[in-house]
Amino acid sequence: MDVKTAVRVFDVINLFAEVRQPMIYSEIARRTEIPLSSCHALLQTMVAKGYLYAPGVKAGYYPTQRLLHVARDICSEDPLTLMFQPLLSALRDATGETAALATLAGNRVVYLDVMESRQKIRYSDEPGGFMTIASAAGKALLGALAPAGRRKLLDSCEPQLHSASGAVIDRATFERDVDQGVTDGWHRSTGESVEDVAGLARGFLIHGEAFALVIGAPKARLLKNEQNAVKALLEVYAQIPPSLLAA
Repeated sequence: MDVKTAVRVFDVINLFAEVRQPMIYSEIARRTEIPLSSCHALLQTMVAKGYLYAPGVKAGYYPTQRLLHVARDICSEDPLTLMFQPLLSALRDATGETAALATLAGNRVVYLDVMESRQKIRYSDEPGGFMTIASAAGKALLGALAPAGRRKLLDSCEPQLHSASGAVIDRATFERDVDQGVTDGWHRSTGESVEDVAGLARGFLIHGEAFALVIGAPKARLLKNEQNAVKALLEVYAQIPPSLLAA
């Protein structure tokens, strides 16, 4: 269940990231659908905490550098992403494709870190970006869960799972695909979550939570090189410290 005030703070921050210019509070209220009085109070609180300022008379509000510095300080000490960054870099270099570390956020996939391919035509995303459960990452994360946890998560996606094109994904077929990936030791998607993008992923548990190493790329290119990409994915997975996976 969302906490309304917290959601509104993130809505304001994301709005500034989208428009990248100062805005008056009535415009912020309109675009975030926050009532005017509540929006004004929220913005004044963010000013008082040092996260917003007024660039000039009647110019509205804009974020201060405090948000950047706080985020940088937090991310610089993230133990999990720091440990996985060399592995993601190795996976990207071995395949030439975008590599990512993913976990679950409710019934969606969220990227914790992304190492983008250096190729001109590539799959692009960023940390904090979301992907559907129909993706290779979603299948791998489901595959890492115990059967009861897997069913519970899929139940939360009901009444239907959808592909990127909007087509309904048959749940029984989808579950068989997840099961097959568990047997194979890796999972694949071929445009179900993003059209013309294919993915490969290997799921695992850390402290009982599901994570996945992910490769994303233009579909034709990844499928052409799938055998080598799967080999690189499993080799990088094997470099995760056993003590971490056993925890």
